[in-house]
Amino acid sequence: MILFQLTTYARSAPLRWGFVGCGRITNDFAAVIDALPDTDHTVFAFASRNVSRADDYACRFGAAKSYGSYEALAKDPDVDVVYIGTINPTHYEISKLMLANNKHVLCEKPLTLIGAQAAEIFKIAESKQLFFQEAILTRFFPATIRMQDFAKTAVGDIRLVTAYLGQNSATSLRHVRKQLGGGSVKDRSGYVLQHALAVLGNDLPDKISAVGQLNNETVDSTAAIELQWKDGRMASLGFSLLTTVMPAEANIYGSSATIKMPDTFARPTAVQLINSANTTIENYPLPTVLDHRTFLANAAGMIYEAQEVRRCILAGLLESPLLTHKDSLTILAIQDEVLKQIGVSYDSLYANGVFVGSSLEPELQAPVLKPVSCPNFYH
Repeated sequence: MILFQLTTYARSAPLRWGFVGCGRITNDFAAVIDALPDTDHTVFAFASRNVSRADDYACRFGAAKSYGSYEALAKDPDVDVVYIGTINPTHYEISKLMLANNKHVLCEKPLTLIGAQAAEIFKIAESKQLFFQEAILTRFFPATIRMQDFAKTAVGDIRLVTAYLGQNSATSLRHVRKQLGGGSVKDRSGYVLQHALAVLGNDLPDKISAVGQLNNETVDSTAAIELQWKDGRMASLGFSLLTTVMPAEANIYGSSATIKMPDTFARPTAVQLINSANTTIENYPLPTVLDHRTFLANAAGMIYEAQEVRRCILAGLLESPLLTHKDSLTILAIQDEVLKQIGVSYDSLYANGVFVGSSLEPELQAPVLKPVSCPNFYH
C-alpha cells in the first residue's frame, strides 16, 4: 500500500473541497459533499472558465469562494482536495496543475484519453506524496464490495464474466464529438472493464479482441470486447451510446454459482447469488436523500466515494485499495488497445501535451435549478 506523509491540517478538520468544472457531474458530487457532515467535508470553492457559472454554483452550495480560472483555485492554499469534473481531454492537464500546487485529487473517469498520460500523473502524485484517485464510483458501492466477496468465496472457479451497458446519448455533444473526447470506449467501457477486473484480477489480459462502430467524427458509438488470459479467465463486454434497451447488467459465472448484478450495475444497490439450491438477494439502499437536484441515477451513491477519499487521506494513503493506480492503468491499457483495433485516436487533440481546446465547451454547461437567493443562477 502506498503511503504519504500527512499534510499539516488536523486529522479532525473537514476536507475542504475545490470543484473544477461546473456541469452536471460536478453538481451531483457537490450535492453529495453538501449532504455529508460538516465535520468531515466542506463544499469550499468552485472554478469555471465562466466565472458567473462558478459564482452561481458557489451560491447554490454555500461555498466560500469561486474562481474564473482553474489556476486560481489550484493556488488557493485553503483547498485540500480537488474534484475534477471537466470534459475528458482536459483531465490530464488539470490533474497535473492541481498536483503541481500540492492538491489531493479525485478525477472523473476516464482519467485520461491516453494511457501514458495516466502513468505520468500517478508518477507525479507519488513523487509529491499526494493522494490521487480516478473516480470510477462503482468500486466504492457496498454492493460491489459484496460482489467481490461472493466471487472469492461462493461461486467456485470463475468461468466467465459478462457486462453490458447502453444508453442513448446520440444528441449529447460530449459523447459524440472527438474534440470533446467522446466515444463509447472512454465513456462506457470503464464501468464494464472495472467489473471484469474486480473479480478476475488487474493483470493485463493475454488477448484483447474488439470490434466497434464509428460515427462520422471517427469516434466509437458502440463496441464489444473479449478478454482472455492464458489461465482460462474470460470476459465478454459490450457498451453503446445509441441504445437504451441494452440491460445495464453484469454477471459472474462460476463452477458452482452465478453472481448477478441487476440493472444499473454501474451504481448498484443489490447483488444476487444464484446456485442450484436457491437465490440470495442482498439489497443495499442508497445512504441518504440529497437536498439538491441531481442528474445521475443513484447519484447519492457518490457518498461512498467521498467517504473513501477522506478515509484514505487521513490514513496516509496515496490510493484507495478499492481502486488502485494499477487498476486504472490496466483499464486504460485495455482501452488503448481497443481504440487501436477499432481505429480511434485522440492524439490530434493535444499539442505538446496540452489540450488544444474547443469552442464547444460552453454548450456543455448543464442548467440546474436556481434558488431565489442566487440571482444569476441558471434555470
